[in-house]
Parts: sequence; C-alpha cells; structure tokens
Amino acid sequence: MINPGKLNKKIKIYKTGTEYDDYGEPLDVPVIVYECWASVKNKSGTEQFKAATPFSKVVTSFLIRYTKKVIDTTMKIDFKGDVYNIVYIDNYNFTNEWIEITAEKVK
Repeated sequence: MINPGKLNKKIKIYKTGTEYDDYGEPLDVPVIVYECWASVKNKSGTEQFKAATPFSKVVTSFLIRYTKKVIDTTMKIDFKGDVYNIVYIDNYNFTNEWIEITAEKVK
C-alpha cells in the first residue's frame, strides 16, 4: 500500500500543441493534459546501471494516482520549472490505482 501523503509535489503533464503567430509561422505551445500531485524520486545509480541508462542523464520516477486521461511518451512533465521527457509509463501492479512515470530531465 502506498501512502497518499507522499504525493506532495505538484506536476503538470503536457503535450506540445501548435499555434500560429501574426505572420502565420507555427509556434509550439504547451497544452496541459493533466495537473496532479506526485511522489517524485530520482533513480539511484544502481537502478540506472541495471536499466543500462547512461549516468549523464537524470532519470526521475513520478508516482501519481491513476487517471483515465491518456498519458503517453510523446508528452512532457513540468516539475519545479524543469522539463522532463516521458520515457515509460507503468500502470503500477495493474491495479488501476497508481501510475508510475519514468522520465528524463531535459538539459
């Protein structure tokens, strides 16, 4: 059982939409898909080694309550002003109670 009190960090999950400026040029703009509370933890060196992930990347795990909103690997996470690319989404233990999102910090 996961303690809901650990969902103490606010995150925004968004996709990139397109708008046009006054000259008709396309602009990429963030479109918020889901805003929620999460438990956030950086992957340890051991976890990164087991996953064969380069240590130069900051890999972070975001645990959120299950939602029916569609979240996919084309989306990004905004956490404390930093942007993370979603690389993996897991319906935690297939219970439809929690979703674990693994993401890499964009430098």
